[in-house]
Amino acid sequence: AETPSHRFPHSCMMLHMSGAGEQSDPWLGRVVDGRFKVEAFLGVGAVGAVYRAADLQQQRPVALKIWNGRALNAQTRGRFAREAAALMTLHHVNIVDVYSCGMVDDVPYVAIEFLDGETLEKALDSGEPLDSDLAFELARQMLGALAYAHGLGVIHRDLKPDNVFLVRGEGGKPVVKLLDYGLAKFLAPGDDPAKAVALTMTGMVMGTPLYMAPEQAAGKAVDARVDVYATGCMLYEMLSGQPPFLGETNMELFRAHMMAPVPKLAEARQNATVAPALQALLEKALAKQPEKRFANAGEMLAALNAIPEPAVKKRRVSMDFRASATSGDAVKGKRPNTALLVMAGAVAGAVVLRAFVYFFLR
Repeated sequence: AETPSHRFPHSCMMLHMSGAGEQSDPWLGRVVDGRFKVEAFLGVGAVGAVYRAADLQQQRPVALKIWNGRALNAQTRGRFAREAAALMTLHHVNIVDVYSCGMVDDVPYVAIEFLDGETLEKALDSGEPLDSDLAFELARQMLGALAYAHGLGVIHRDLKPDNVFLVRGEGGKPVVKLLDYGLAKFLAPGDDPAKAVALTMTGMVMGTPLYMAPEQAAGKAVDARVDVYATGCMLYEMLSGQPPFLGETNMELFRAHMMAPVPKLAEARQNATVAPALQALLEKALAKQPEKRFANAGEMLAALNAIPEPAVKKRRVSMDFRASATSGDAVKGKRPNTALLVMAGAVAGAVVLRAFVYFFLR
């Protein structure tokens, strides 16, 4: 059965849930900006608490993210402003919609589309591959949204399955919604709402190690090709059940991103035949040097659409898209827990691995 955890509109921010203290939560029952009545607490992350609220003007549910008062510093406030501004400029069917943002009692908030479904992270939790047709469809939707954002000069920088939400569309078809533009980078001069705030320090790593491009792990300048790399990681995982690069520590994982060859999908799917064009696409998307990748999501989408079908010939295993799509705990250990591969360890790992970066990215 569906559980509340599957209804998070912004699950990437849900670092933990707690029912304790909700009765004393000052936001519950309050009407924010004369429009959004706060109804229930959903979760809290590094920079904001998220509530379900009712939009009294439009008569619809919304997810209300309120800046976390316990993180009162310029960096977190800048990141909050960055996400709100990024999403307010992006209007695409596959990107979560922002209805409003503002200030209440000198606390910033953003009202976001309330999504009912599950994250791609949850759908992959069994460690089993998705049906290849479904994987291709989800990848096309992701790339379409990214291509749109890249065209406006906005890159995501933190793409991962937990930031890809799946909702049920017409006829039960899964529809992708990209979440969490809190680490978005604005490529056009003057477009960054947090440009006066130093959100990162020199050499600091921002992102999620399992899906992080080598240059991003090294704290170097990034562009749209980091989103291409992350999408390549997710496409490989959807088709194989595992991310392409693994490691027991951030150090091992970064070393794999920087040094290990792109694994053959056919070796991960021994019961399947993989089209050479698909393997070539994965290898280009996951190239160590940025200049050898697709220049942006639009290029990768065109290459994906050009792959002849079927790209993966196998005994079909259907995936019923539903909120309880995962199988039992017996296989959950196969897939690494991304929560354990946190950003803090990435900072130290990037510094130690600069020698590898210089050799492989020069």
